[in-house]
Amino acid sequence: MLTLALDTATRWGRFALADADGVLAYRPLNVGGTYADALLPVIGDVLREAGRARDEVGAIAVTVGPGSFTGVRIGVATAKALAWAQGRPLYPVSTLAAMAAALLAEHPSAGLAVPALDARRGEIFAGVFRRQDQWVRAEAPPAAATPDQWWDQVLATVGDPDAPVYGGEGATLLLGQGESLRPELAARGAPVLRLWSSAHPATARALALAVARGQVEPGDPFLVVPEYLRASDAELNRHLDCTPRMFDADPSGHESRREPPC
Repeated sequence: MLTLALDTATRWGRFALADADGVLAYRPLNVGGTYADALLPVIGDVLREAGRARDEVGAIAVTVGPGSFTGVRIGVATAKALAWAQGRPLYPVSTLAAMAAALLAEHPSAGLAVPALDARRGEIFAGVFRRQDQWVRAEAPPAAATPDQWWDQVLATVGDPDAPVYGGEGATLLLGQGESLRPELAARGAPVLRLWSSAHPATARALALAVARGQVEPGDPFLVVPEYLRASDAELNRHLDCTPRMFDADPSGHESRREPPC
């Protein structure tokens, strides 16, 4: 199944087209502003690079967060529109799951991945994932927490902190560096080359290929919503949480909580 995958959750955009035989086109696009003007042109570029037309695409895949609120909204809205308009299935996945799958694709010897994004406010978005066929399953699900809290979670989940591959802009906040390197890593004798990169991995490549090979479950284009993992600054300032309480085919079920957070 020819699959178009979009990752606009961070300023390091990743876009790919793949079928069951492999990746046909891949395009990274670092965006300084928003994806509002850049997204559809880059989708066109990916299709042209692969020599395919939009109506040949059999599935749309998208990262639904966490990440930039604006980037996630634009990516999810565009993916839903394309899927709905063309009658194609939509495959929504966590940004961190896509990062983990890409990290493990880069490091075939690793079985665990810990992707991390800088969530600001002294927190990171992170998760612990295990390789599962050509995709991943969560051992510690994505959440926002302080780097220290996440490091305790990593140690409790993986046992050996050298076992996972770490990646993403939040990896340095999680692991430390130089004199601030986590003691569990620093106290291991001579320096070793660790599976650790602060670069954003090729998420769309891994996602497009996994969907094309039937490794990811689809979602309903109407029901898919961003997974921000926490309220925005605007919501906090107004004591308003607009995150849906649960998926519901009836939009009236998407209630908002207007009480101050506990």
